[in-house]
Amino acid sequence: MSHVPGSSALSPDAQAIIEAVRETKGDVERQISVMLRAQQQLQADVTALREGFPDGDPDSHRRYHESIIEWRELRNRMVREALVKAAQAGAVGALGWIAYAVWTAFKMELMK
Repeated sequence: MSHVPGSSALSPDAQAIIEAVRETKGDVERQISVMLRAQQQLQADVTALREGFPDGDPDSHRRYHESIIEWRELRNRMVREALVKAAQAGAVGALGWIAYAVWTAFKMELMK
């Protein structure tokens, strides 16, 4: 225990309490110092992340990607619809050819 100035008039218990308060104050100061360093590092990390975006604007970057995603979804939907229409037209065409083949076979049977 370090000597407290003017502590000769204080009881050993009072001196122990004062010393404990001083130690606690030192612990708190060390913890605050650690927290401040961590906060500074966090701020540096956030700044570095922000600088990774064009013009430091993450919202604009997000909107750009959202528009790209929206365009791709639209393109995929259009291609899918076109393929469905083509398949439907193909099915109608195939039915037409089958009907023509049946008709031709029927005519050939009649002409025998």
